[in-house]
Amino acid sequence: MTRVTFGMYRKGVREPGTTMSSAAAANAGFQPPTPTPIAQSAIVRHHRESPAAARAQLHRSFRNSDYWGPNGTPQTRGWARVIRELYDVYDGLTQGDPRIAFAYGVERDIPLGVDVLGVRADVVLLDAAGYVPRLVLWDKNDLTYGRAIEYGAPVWRAMEDELGDGRVAAVEVWALRGPTQITVTPAQANVAMGQVARTVHRLAQ
Repeated sequence: MTRVTFGMYRKGVREPGTTMSSAAAANAGFQPPTPTPIAQSAIVRHHRESPAAARAQLHRSFRNSDYWGPNGTPQTRGWARVIRELYDVYDGLTQGDPRIAFAYGVERDIPLGVDVLGVRADVVLLDAAGYVPRLVLWDKNDLTYGRAIEYGAPVWRAMEDELGDGRVAAVEVWALRGPTQITVTPAQANVAMGQVARTVHRLAQ
């Protein structure tokens, strides 16, 4: 059994020739730090506490870091600056949305034959139609409609397994650099699960 991370899965969706072994060889075992965990924590704090608390913690985390803060390289400081700007985009997009958060930073594994895919929903919202998990993307890659469906489908499957059949109304996939907001329906997600499994199995080779 091979476990494929959600980040590797999304890379596999964007790059059909990618496998885990080829990605490992290309990186030669080196994985540079990314600010994504700090950014994801800001989303959790945004919904659990307030936008002001999230923004303050985000700025404090970068400012106090030797890697991302004043002692970092121009590249790492620039990356931290972009994340702060993208958080402001997220905050703006959520203004006026009255839905409350049901859960934050939900991570689940879903079995796909002999392999397993780890998925993450940054927040799960309570909607009049049911539960709505949201996936937030911070990277530079364009979010197409097809990619959004392939990203959202395993999130839908994981939340359906967790919450019960028919209780997930939709999955929201937000790419902050667009910004692009795409809603994936349960019907679209269900149809896409076959392709999700094929991508995971290819990556696991």
